[in-house]
Amino acid sequence: MSNARSLGRGLNRIKLGTRAAVIATTLAASVGGGLALSQPASAGTNADHFLSAVIPCESGGNPHAVNSIGAGGLFQFLPSTWHGLGGRGLPQHASVAEQWQRARQLYAQAGTSPWYASKPCWGHRI
Repeated sequence: MSNARSLGRGLNRIKLGTRAAVIATTLAASVGGGLALSQPASAGTNADHFLSAVIPCESGGNPHAVNSIGAGGLFQFLPSTWHGLGGRGLPQHASVAEQWQRARQLYAQAGTSPWYASKPCWGHRI
């Protein structure tokens, strides 16, 4: 087999592998409700650093904030996301400590994806 043919097959495998990865990532993100563009979730300090940058963007620091689509709390959880993380009631009625706990859980599961829409705000803070 020629080197060119071998290289071509290798590139096809890369293209197919990339397509499969993109499809899998897109599917996972759409099922999870976020975008596929995120940083990998990592240890607690990175989570707290990131989440501290998100708060002013999402809620202005108000743990009782509620937006026009019903997302609430410091991190603007949708009620369905909140309940999926084990939260009860509504996020804006939970303690600040519980809001942080659930935000850390979500970050560990999905990285920055759940907060991607506000990236123009927090992107320069981290």
